[in-house]
Amino acid sequence: MRQSIRGYADGVIELSRAGGAQAVAGNLTVLADELRAVRRLIDSSEDLRRVLADSGVPMASRRAVVNDLLQSRVGAHTLQLIAFAVEADRAADLPDNVAWLANRTEAVAREAKPTAADQVLGHKAAEERLDGYATALLAPVEGEAALTNIEDELFRFLQTVASSEELRAALSNRAIPQSARQAVVEDLLRGKATDTTVRLATYATHVGRPRDYEPLLAFLVDRVAFENNRRLADVRAPVELDESQRGHLAEALSRLIGRSVDVRVTVDRAVLGGFVATIGDTVVDGSARHRLEILKERLALPEATLTTGDF
Repeated sequence: MRQSIRGYADGVIELSRAGGAQAVAGNLTVLADELRAVRRLIDSSEDLRRVLADSGVPMASRRAVVNDLLQSRVGAHTLQLIAFAVEADRAADLPDNVAWLANRTEAVAREAKPTAADQVLGHKAAEERLDGYATALLAPVEGEAALTNIEDELFRFLQTVASSEELRAALSNRAIPQSARQAVVEDLLRGKATDTTVRLATYATHVGRPRDYEPLLAFLVDRVAFENNRRLADVRAPVELDESQRGHLAEALSRLIGRSVDVRVTVDRAVLGGFVATIGDTVVDGSARHRLEILKERLALPEATLTTGDF
């Protein structure tokens, strides 16, 4: 499993923590039930499994199938987790990844413990884990100003660490327990930075080696800056869209990719109905031609029945 999926799952779990321990346990239990139901659905349908677990099917097509099939049947976090797993890993690994996600959320709900990495990772693996975590935490952050503020807070904290030999030594010393290093970060940032900034900075103490903490902070600064570029959807449509249409399209794209987006429309007569949207490295093809291709792929699929409950 890709580390980004593990990080993304930890981020979704963190976002579920509002409302107290009892609410968190309930939310995560529902999430785990829905994920298990999706896994059963994939296992029970050969046609669906062929589409979702076949690397020969374009990723955009697999994601479109997931969205069309599940958006009215599961909660937003479940849909976001499945969609992220579709994008982040090999198609053949999707069933196992869904099962892992269900087990992970169920275990956290049962133990009522904070998320924590299951192992200390090397630098590149820690960056991948942080990237997934940041993707989840930054998704609900609205507006360029809010993202810029988080970037500035992380950058200022990075400068603070870099300019203090004592602080750098404390955060990079592997003899100091992770919990103590996390407490140092929380004490320095709590009340001076947003919750998102605090969570990002402390999560880096969980996943990376102590000696890598400073470069992981630098990675987070760049990651938040990159997020601003991912919020613009370049849309090609056969005709100009009015403000109402742009608003509905921005809302639909935001639900689909799990983060708020702004829409910039370019008229392209080559698009035969519908639209094609590019958001960072994600392409959402809602053109008439593409919908016909998806329809042909799904004609053999049986009517999906998704149930959740005790197992």
